[in-house]
Amino acid sequence: MNNDLLNKPGKKSKSKSTKKKILTDNDIMKYEIASELGLLDKVTEQGWAGLTAKEAGRIGGILTSRKKQQKKMMEETKKDDGAV
Repeated sequence: MNNDLLNKPGKKSKSKSTKKKILTDNDIMKYEIASELGLLDKVTEQGWAGLTAKEAGRIGGILTSRKKQQKKMMEETKKDDGAV
């Protein structure tokens, strides 16, 4: 066996990636909702994993309802455009 592995107890810690993620429309909406709920500071300091289940669920619920509203508006606009 490798002696280096025996001398190091515990798991190796993963370093956080410094890559910047390209924000999608959903990500932008999540940040907007977090800001409206007063959770933006917490998200920027601790990340999304720092939220409680209740906070994350609230953001997810609002995100889902807004996406449904947007979809409905898009369908209505397409219907109006096709009726001409």
